[in-house]
Amino acid sequence: MKNIIYILTVLTFFGCDNAEKKENTATSVRMELVPEPDKDLREEYEKSIEKDLDPISSTTCLGKIEDFLNLKDKELQEDFFSKLDSIRKVQYLNNDQDTSIMVDLTPEYLIEFLADISLDSLTANKQFEKEYHFNIAPKEYTDPQICKDKIAVRFDAENCSFRLKIYNTFLVEPDWCTESMVVYGFKIKNDKIVDFWRQEVG
Repeated sequence: MKNIIYILTVLTFFGCDNAEKKENTATSVRMELVPEPDKDLREEYEKSIEKDLDPISSTTCLGKIEDFLNLKDKELQEDFFSKLDSIRKVQYLNNDQDTSIMVDLTPEYLIEFLADISLDSLTANKQFEKEYHFNIAPKEYTDPQICKDKIAVRFDAENCSFRLKIYNTFLVEPDWCTESMVVYGFKIKNDKIVDFWRQEVG
């Protein structure tokens, strides 16, 4: 009888031990079956959240080509020509621009160009150009009617800037029209001319 009780006790002990092992195995299997969050998906999600929280990028252009017509405003015109005069003083330290074949825009021609602009063409093409006859040939050259001058403006929507080109065309003997060009780059921001630059070509 004692032997039977002893055997039952041993069997019970081993049975409980096996049950514990099975339970631990099942638990560990369950833990392995629970998938860990995908690292790439988590990073992508975090980036999208950060992007949503970020303010609108400062490089986003809120301007439009029609803003060029704001130069009809007298104060903005004065700001434009003030910037032009300042940069010319740097580029022509000896005040010798008269010896150059380059011709800068004048207030009179800017006003005329603004009046000549077709708003439909300007908005549709993001640019506009018009031929003139400045009759401002460099010294020792002539400027007949066949040599047409030109003013052109183009809008760069990527950085919200304008590029204004002034073409001065004159006659080179015997009968060849050649041109010089001055290019201005600038932005109009808060009723001010900003990021102004000037470059000569030709």
